[in-house]
Amino acid sequence: MIFAIDFREEDAYPLAQKGFVSMCGFKPGSEKHAAMLERGMGIREQGLWALNMKALISEHEPSVVHENSIEVNGVSLRCDAVCLLEKEKLRKVLFYIVTANECACGSDQILDRVYADFWGTAYVDAAHDLLKGELKSRYVESSVEKNLVLSPAFGPGYYGMPTEEVKTLFKIIDGSLIGVNCLESCVMVPVKSCAGMFFIMDKGAEMPGEACGSCAGNRSGCKYCNSAKSGK
Repeated sequence: MIFAIDFREEDAYPLAQKGFVSMCGFKPGSEKHAAMLERGMGIREQGLWALNMKALISEHEPSVVHENSIEVNGVSLRCDAVCLLEKEKLRKVLFYIVTANECACGSDQILDRVYADFWGTAYVDAAHDLLKGELKSRYVESSVEKNLVLSPAFGPGYYGMPTEEVKTLFKIIDGSLIGVNCLESCVMVPVKSCAGMFFIMDKGAEMPGEACGSCAGNRSGCKYCNSAKSGK
């Protein structure tokens, strides 16, 4: 089953604003930072017209999960961390792609362009959080089974999945259905997009630990992984 979700800007804004302020490092009580925030808010207002937050989800049965890969219709996606999952407690595999398109910026000022880029990142992060809430509502809270949980997000570059696997992921879920494509360089376009998967598990199922010592991945993904887990 494949389905899409549209997110409203007004729902994403509180999360996006918090993310924007965090990325900028603004401190409460600072007059300088208050003035900079006002400028940043102006850039957001100018660029809102280009924001378009969507998610595409592809649902699969537990049988697609193998020792350290996931195989769907002959396409094999490597993810070392799945070897740590309690597969007998796995109920669903949910692939996803999320995009915010962009926060447009018509200014040629470098700071304005940085602010627009930060807003784009803040909104795709907010859309990702809204997606988690929607999936939790659909698969956990609304389920007749009352003992299910939503796993942390897995994806290219962390939890043991090589970054180049984003191209494989796009063979499993067609991002073009929501206007997202993956280049040969593994860059997603629009760049304010992200992709990965969630697992619906029985409550109490052991998950791969977020601590580096329990990681099944490789060091080349450490920077990306730590950034993703910290929400930066």
